[in-house]
Amino acid sequence: MGKKIILGITGSISSYKTCELIRLYIKKGYDVWPVLTASAHELVTPLTLETLAGRPVFSDTFVKRNFTMEHIALKDNAAALVIAPATANIIGKCANGIADDLLSTTYLSVSCPVIIAPAMNPAMWSHPAVKENTERLVCRGVHFVGPESGKVACGDDGEGRLAKIERIFDETVRIIGD
Repeated sequence: MGKKIILGITGSISSYKTCELIRLYIKKGYDVWPVLTASAHELVTPLTLETLAGRPVFSDTFVKRNFTMEHIALKDNAAALVIAPATANIIGKCANGIADDLLSTTYLSVSCPVIIAPAMNPAMWSHPAVKENTERLVCRGVHFVGPESGKVACGDDGEGRLAKIERIFDETVRIIGD
C-alpha cells in the first residue's frame, strides 16, 4: 500500500469535488481514508466515497472497529491529513482545539502534515473570526491551499471557492515529498 492520506470532508456544497481528489490520490498509489462530518453526509454519500477509496468511510467517533478508538487509530502511519473542503466550522474547531466529532478529534491526534482547502461563502471567508482562526493554524504549521476567487454556489462572487482539485493534489504530493 502507498502512503496513507486521511481525507476529511466537511459540509460544503463543494464536497462532491473530493470524489475527483480521491481518484487522483488512488491513481498516485496513496491509501485514502475518508472521514466524513455529519454535514457532509447531506452532500455526498458514503457509498460513493467507499467505492472510490476502496475502504469504509469513517464518521462516528464512538464506533469501534477491531477494538480501537477511531480518532486515535486513524492517525497511525498517516502521511497527511487533508481537509477538503474545509468549512469555517472545522477551521474554527481546529484553531481552538474543539474536538466534538471524528474529524476534529483526528486533527488533534495527528503528527503528520495537515493541509486545509477552505470552501465557503466569500463573506464568511473574509470574516475576522475566520481570518484569525486561519492565521492561528498557519502559525502552527498547517498548510492552506486556496481558497480561490470566483462565483460560489449561492451566486456570490469573491474569494471562497474551493481550490482546483489538481492544485490540492499537487500540494499534497509536494508537502509529503512524493
